[in-house]
Formats: sequence, C-alpha cells, structure tokens
Amino acid sequence: MKILNLYSDWKWTGPIEPVLNLMKTLASHGHEITFAYGMPPYDTDRCIHAYIDRYRVRAETRFRLSHVLKWNNWSAIPGTVHDLRYLPAYIDSQGFDIIQVHRSHDHLLGGVASRISHSKPPVIRMDHKRDSLRPSFSNRFLLSRFTDGLITFSQRSLALLRERFGFPLNRMVITNPALDLNLPDFHRPYKDMRPVFGLPEDAFVVGNVARFQKYRGTDRLIEAVHLLRDSLPTLRLLLVGRSGEIKESVEAPIRKFHVEDRVILAGYRMDDYFDTLASLDCFVFLTPGSDGTARALREAMALGLPVIVAKRGMLPELVGAGKAGLIVEDTPENLAGAISRLAKNPEERASLGQEAKDFALRIFRLDQQARVVESFYQKILTLHKRG
Repeated sequence: MKILNLYSDWKWTGPIEPVLNLMKTLASHGHEITFAYGMPPYDTDRCIHAYIDRYRVRAETRFRLSHVLKWNNWSAIPGTVHDLRYLPAYIDSQGFDIIQVHRSHDHLLGGVASRISHSKPPVIRMDHKRDSLRPSFSNRFLLSRFTDGLITFSQRSLALLRERFGFPLNRMVITNPALDLNLPDFHRPYKDMRPVFGLPEDAFVVGNVARFQKYRGTDRLIEAVHLLRDSLPTLRLLLVGRSGEIKESVEAPIRKFHVEDRVILAGYRMDDYFDTLASLDCFVFLTPGSDGTARALREAMALGLPVIVAKRGMLPELVGAGKAGLIVEDTPENLAGAISRLAKNPEERASLGQEAKDFALRIFRLDQQARVVESFYQKILTLHKRG
C-alpha cells in the first residue's frame, strides 16, 4: 500500500515518535510511506525535520501544514489555502491508497483534499488524545464528513468515540501502543545515576517523568512524600522533566510541604534518560500528557520497574487492569499507602516489576501493532467511503 501521513506540526512532541516508529515498521513490511509535516519557523533541533532520517520513510515538506486554525490567530490561513490548492493533485499524482491523519488541522486538510481528488482515497484518523476526541462541533463535522476509519489505543477510548459520535464499530480498531523494544537502551547495562543526583545509598527512590504542568497532579505526589516523612525516612522522589509551569506545579508544593530534602529535580534527561529510569525503585504515573498512551510509563515497565498508576484514562489498561502494576485513586493518602507498601515489601516489588516487564514485552510490540494497523487499512479499502 501507498500511505500518506499528514502531520500538522513541526515540533518534536509526545505523539510523533510512536507514529514514526509505526510508519517505519510498516515500511519494513513493504508499504510505501510518505510523511508530510511542517517545517520549523526558526532553527531548532527539537523538530520533526531533525529526526526524520532515522525512520526510513519518505519525507515531504512541500506543504505548509500549519498549526490548527484558531479564531485569534489567522496567520495559518495562507498556508492552509496553499495546501488545499495543491494537496488534491499531489494525492492523485502519487496514487496513495490511504490518507492517515493525526491532528484536527491535518484531518481537515486530508479530508477535503481526498474528497476533491479524483482517486478519493479513504481517510483514517488516529486518536492520540488523553481523553479521546472531544464532542465538539468541529470534531463532529470531521468524523461525519471526512473520516472513513478510526484507530485508537484503548477500550475506554473506543467506548467514548462510540458514545460521543456514534461512529460505526466496523470502521474502528484498537491497537496497543508500542515501543521500539529492539532499541539498545532496553538491553544495555545501565549507569548508576544515584551519585549524580546525590541520593543516599539506602534511599528508596520513587520516580516520575512528565512535562510538569498543573493538570499532571504532581502536587499530590509531593504531598504523599510529605505524609511519609516520618514512617519512611529513606524515601526520595526523583522528578524527571521540565515545564514552563514547574514553579507553580512542582516548586511551590515542595516548599508548601517542606520536602526540599526529599524531592530531587532531575531536569530534562537525554543521553542518560534510561540510566535515570533504571536507577529507580518504583515508578509513579498519574496523568498522561498530550500523548494519552503514556510512553514514559511503558518505558519504565519495559525496564522492569514496579509501577503505580492513577485510575485515570487508559492507565489501568496499560498495566493490564492491575496485573502489571498497582492502580489507585490518586489522593495523597492512597499514593502514600501504595508507595509505603512497595517500599516495605521487596519481594512484592520484585514480582510486580517482573510482571510489568513481561507485560510490556508481550503487549507493547511494534510488529504486533503494525499487523493490526495494516489489516485495518485493508479492511477500510474494501468498504465504501463515508460522508
């Protein structure tokens, strides 16, 4: 099959790496993959263009693929007009079988262009959203008029899409989120990062990786550390990541609960990211970011870390409904109880870590994800288009 991916952004953000990993795997199965994306407006190495060569897909940068149109930002209009003018002819000239879209703006572009084109290839939306697609007017319009298939990553999201949009079940598919488990980072020896962060040898280290915005709930985890100050004096919380909101979402709660000596801000880690994860005793994840599939959680599981997750979004599904991790209502008290339980039970901790690793290696497989997606593409090609 010839598959055109449209991605209306230039930034290297949460969903992009999983998408490119999937497309790389589909290309290795013999499919022709073209990935069209936006170019950065200034020099930066945190953009899709800087990494695209690693994924062995055909890069296409002739289209503007501006960010989503908003009522208070009309600067994207010229680029949108340009793309709508030239995209239909491009689709016909290249003979694409499938148009895969990921964001609202590229969904609109791909949907309109497909319907205008002579070949009219089906348009398939991939739902990466933390709480699935909202039942807004624009999403209702896109799904009713310009969507021939939907790919999502959890039973919860599938149920929400059915409830919110009445989308036909035979045009939807669930595929497990995936990791590139062949990466050397999942199999190499790891550097002990505890001395780097000044952690005591006997510390019980809980980790969390996030872009620390207010909605991520890090303040509740910090309060849990406060609640355990006396009963678990060796506890340390290592927070990996950064954010423009870190002062309000992390630094202020640290001062409020007087845990400056218990919480370590590790910042954004690149070359030693997996070493940092491997130095933890357990991993806590409360709220997914823009990529609802919680990649950091899945990476921690693949490394064999015992995990604690909130009963939120698709997180319970990612730990096998509790078979591969503890699931809690994420009040500070419940988080404190779960952390204390793992700290005081090394055998349970080791067993839970092994369950997490086994689950991750069995479920989060790229080859398995690619087979589901290519089978779904074939199915959609046999159905009449909607809208």
